[in-house]
Amino acid sequence: MVNSEAILKAIGKSYFILQSKDKIKEAIPSILSLLGNATQVDRVYIFQNYKGENDELHFSQKFEWVAEGVVPQIDFEELQNVPWSVFPIVAEKLSKNQVINEVLNEETNGKDFYDTMSEQGILSFLFIPIMVENKFWGFIGFDNCSTKNIYSDEQAAALHAFTSTLGYTILSKKQKKRLLKAKESYSFLINNVSEVIFKLDKESKWIFINKQWKNITSRTVSSTLGNAFKSAFAEEYRETICGLMNQLTIGTIEKLTFESELLMSEGGSKWVKVQVSPQFDFSNEIVAFTGSIIDINREKEVLAKLEESVEQTNAVINSVKDTLYTFSGDLKKVLFVSKNIEVLCIDREKYIQTENYWYEIIHHEDRDFVKNEVDKLFKCGVFDAVYRIVNDQGKVLWIQDKAWAVRDNKSKIIKIHGRYTDITELKTKELKLKSSEDSLRKLNDLLQAVNDTQLSFYLEKDFQTPLYTLLTKILEITGSKFGFIGEILFDENNYPYLKTHSITNIAWSDESEKFFRDNYQSGLEFRNLNTLFGRSICSGELLISNDVENDLRATGTPEGHPTIKKFMGVPVYKGDEFLGLMGFANKDSDYTESDVEILQPLISGYANLIKSIRIHKQKQEAERLRIESDEMYRLLSENTGDIIALHALDLKFEYISPSIHKVLGYTPEECVGKAPEEVFGLSSINTPNLKIVNNFSTVINHQHKITGKVVALETIITPLTDDNGMVYSYMATSRDVTEREAVLTELKESLSREQELNQLKSRFISMTSHEFRTPLATIMSSTEILEILLSDLKEDHLESKTKVHLERINNQIQRLTRVIADLLVLEKNAQDKIVISKEQVSINHFLRNTVDHYFPDSIKKIKLNLPNEDRIINLDPSILSHVINNLIDNAIKYSFNASRNPEISLNLSEKTYQIIVKDYGLGIPIDDQKYIFGSFFRAKNVNTIKGTGLGLNIVKEFIEKLGGDIHFESVENEGAKFIITLPYEH
Repeated sequence: MVNSEAILKAIGKSYFILQSKDKIKEAIPSILSLLGNATQVDRVYIFQNYKGENDELHFSQKFEWVAEGVVPQIDFEELQNVPWSVFPIVAEKLSKNQVINEVLNEETNGKDFYDTMSEQGILSFLFIPIMVENKFWGFIGFDNCSTKNIYSDEQAAALHAFTSTLGYTILSKKQKKRLLKAKESYSFLINNVSEVIFKLDKESKWIFINKQWKNITSRTVSSTLGNAFKSAFAEEYRETICGLMNQLTIGTIEKLTFESELLMSEGGSKWVKVQVSPQFDFSNEIVAFTGSIIDINREKEVLAKLEESVEQTNAVINSVKDTLYTFSGDLKKVLFVSKNIEVLCIDREKYIQTENYWYEIIHHEDRDFVKNEVDKLFKCGVFDAVYRIVNDQGKVLWIQDKAWAVRDNKSKIIKIHGRYTDITELKTKELKLKSSEDSLRKLNDLLQAVNDTQLSFYLEKDFQTPLYTLLTKILEITGSKFGFIGEILFDENNYPYLKTHSITNIAWSDESEKFFRDNYQSGLEFRNLNTLFGRSICSGELLISNDVENDLRATGTPEGHPTIKKFMGVPVYKGDEFLGLMGFANKDSDYTESDVEILQPLISGYANLIKSIRIHKQKQEAERLRIESDEMYRLLSENTGDIIALHALDLKFEYISPSIHKVLGYTPEECVGKAPEEVFGLSSINTPNLKIVNNFSTVINHQHKITGKVVALETIITPLTDDNGMVYSYMATSRDVTEREAVLTELKESLSREQELNQLKSRFISMTSHEFRTPLATIMSSTEILEILLSDLKEDHLESKTKVHLERINNQIQRLTRVIADLLVLEKNAQDKIVISKEQVSINHFLRNTVDHYFPDSIKKIKLNLPNEDRIINLDPSILSHVINNLIDNAIKYSFNASRNPEISLNLSEKTYQIIVKDYGLGIPIDDQKYIFGSFFRAKNVNTIKGTGLGLNIVKEFIEKLGGDIHFESVENEGAKFIITLPYEH
């Protein structure tokens, strides 16, 4: 009898094993062993169901435990891949989750089942179904081959309960496996899609990003998580993004889509399209945001951005961009059309309700083509055509229409499914590309013409013929009737004008035809700037006029000239230099800037050609000048009296002019290849480093080879440098200065004698002044004593006469004293012994004090004209006082009989000040004015007035010593004005 307690213990242990193992396959062998030993049966096994051919249910043995000495049956072929249809009674019971606990008999479960079990020696058995998700998954069997014992209901129920747990475990593992697989699939999908998938928290901070993030931005996911959503985008978009996220948060918008520049790790940015949607909890509160980022940078760059209009709808059909449709088999009834047809600006309801409306919107030029393709659809079942439609707004669109027919079992077409794809942009680009290819082909021809022109210029110095071909091809590619290409030059007044390199012959008369033939090769010149192309010449800018007749810039054409309806002037630049102009006229359609874009490579090539022509002309001119220069140099060197020589860096002669023979008696052949000291027997010449000085001059005595006379040569040596500033040779010019040197020697001797005489004069003046001053002082003292003695005389008549004579003596003594003082001042100045001693002085106060102190009792009242502004000036008061006193003294002395008093004025300017002394007296005769500042000179109209002629000479010397200037203005008998100009600092 089977022990129920043993079974329950085995079941308990089996539960533990089932839960502790990760895989059921690892747990089942141990479980079957525990249950087999506990139930004391001969064999325990598990069969699993599966779908076979034609979805018929089969079963196969998967696991088995056998008691010791019992033969295993798991390899028995008849127990594998068995259809349940063989044992229908058993299958029905088990599929209903019924336990079969029986002694084997033929009546209960059918003869086939009985025979199969008998062959295995089974006497009794227990079959317990394993149900997974309420479906018959398989069963566990217990075979008893030694007894006919069966299990009690409690034991069978306990084992049935365990198999239920086993079924739930299988379901759990299966669901876990499905979940893991789904998770892996989801993870794989998320991390392998081309889009960035992300999630934001309620504060719009990144909390999840898939791996595509690093592929797009080159930034790691970890460095981005936790940052603000807006921080990933360029600064100028952040405020807008915040505003949009706020609208999404408060529910103003349900879904957010925007385009922005996403920042890259290396500092750049990339255009992306961003979609964000809110996530809600059960209380309809926003808990997060999810979205995607699509890289649209390439679309932006190639201007092929594809506009997406994704509607939040459950209809998958309407989520694609293409317009999907379904027609009846005869194309007369629209069964379905997606909402995206409205993207094409076609009314959806009208498209559905109006019969054959699909055909009406086809462009009239494409209807026959579409009709032929529809005939093929009815025959072959497939339609694929590209054609134009005209939408409700009258706009022409290119679409690709793909359709296929659905037939019934009688091959009759019952439906036609298809889709419209808007390929307008792609088709436009295709047509544009085709047009560009044609333009490129023409441009290649133009570039070949430019190459031919440049090749002809460099090889044959001829560019007229290729340039005519070039112009012809330009006219062809631009569709122009005539035109010109030419160079911009400037006349002697620096006015620009055009000189053609090639021009269309549009002569309209015999005279214009002759003019064209005579000037075509050399180039026609257009100097009238008051025309359309004249405006281009002046402005240097592109000029397009597609209505010349009404263009105010146009001034008409000569009588008989072909009518110009349209004109385009294209400037030709090399860098910033305006080199030439291309002009084209009378294109059938309007000129546009795209015409210039096509010609751009040609314009650059033509600019290079003009530059080459100019450089070539400059080289020709330089070569001509060089030849002329060489010839002039040859004539000069062969005919000049000077010696011209070229020296190597070691000073050896490389060339010397034939004049060497005339000057020194040597032939050029005797000199070339030798240094000067070798040829002329000179000692080594002491010269500076000629490589770092601009030139060097010296005078050296040579001996004439034939006459033996000494010849003094003045030689100037100049270094010659290359383009890099390196000295490569020396040029020397030598001139016979023998006579000049003799004169200089004589002058030096005369100068020496003159210096000796000046020294004697200085000593004489010094001695004489000293010798004069002593007796003059004695005489002055004697006159003062006589005046004292006279005061004691009682005879008034004698006293009066004596005082008159004493006064005359004093006046002459004072006059002689002033002459001596002036002579000493001049001598000290000549010897540069006068020292300037400056101090800070108020100029207004200085002038007032000078007048008041030195001329208090003057017969003539001095008028002072001083500015309100006083200024402190750094000056030598002693010297300036001497100057002012002298000028005032002259003004008083030479205007004794004048009706107006002398004036002193002061003018202050930014850097200098002027002192002006003016009188209204005798003035200076015009013939004497040039000598007025000379020593001992007096004008011829003041001979009767006492004076030495030294005063103004001293004044001029003193003013120049102060760094200033003195000049005068005078008209005889009207007075004189002396103007002193001094700097504030000297």
